[in-house]
Amino acid sequence: MNDRAVARRYAEGFLAYAKETVGAKAGLEDLMSLGRMLEKDPELLKFLKNPEISYKDKSEFIDKVFKGTFSEETRAFIKLIVEKQRSEEAPDIAQEAGEFYYREMGIERATIKSAKPLPPEMLKAIKEKLETKTGKKLEVEVKVDPALIGGVQAVVGNIVIDGSIRRKLFELREHLMEIKVD
Repeated sequence: MNDRAVARRYAEGFLAYAKETVGAKAGLEDLMSLGRMLEKDPELLKFLKNPEISYKDKSEFIDKVFKGTFSEETRAFIKLIVEKQRSEEAPDIAQEAGEFYYREMGIERATIKSAKPLPPEMLKAIKEKLETKTGKKLEVEVKVDPALIGGVQAVVGNIVIDGSIRRKLFELREHLMEIKVD
């Protein structure tokens, strides 16, 4: 079985467990936080993977260090993946959990980029328009990209709606290149 399939099984199992205890959203947030933490701190991952350190010591470490950070349920899951020697796959498990959660909730992820920060009411209007257009509930991530010069670019799944000035200038350039001057 490939690593993605294993990550998917762990993710779905944890979210089902979290749904009954702390809530799927809270469980997902903990799992995503764990994934980011292990990606940013290779020493922590190295410690959790180290076969010379007993599972008991790792378990005590998890309870002591993560007590204020993660729920008891998430700490139990961390211990499980450490025991099963899957701690290295935590970022993949977190990613799979996110995909599973959004799919189950009927939520599509979207990214809205603009050259400058947009006012909240404008973001709300763009989100509502995109939800109407796609027929899906969206969770929006907002990014500022000065390279756009102006306007807005939205990405929903594999659909890109580009209303940026950069894109319009590119189209104008392409159009002008096609014109033949006699």
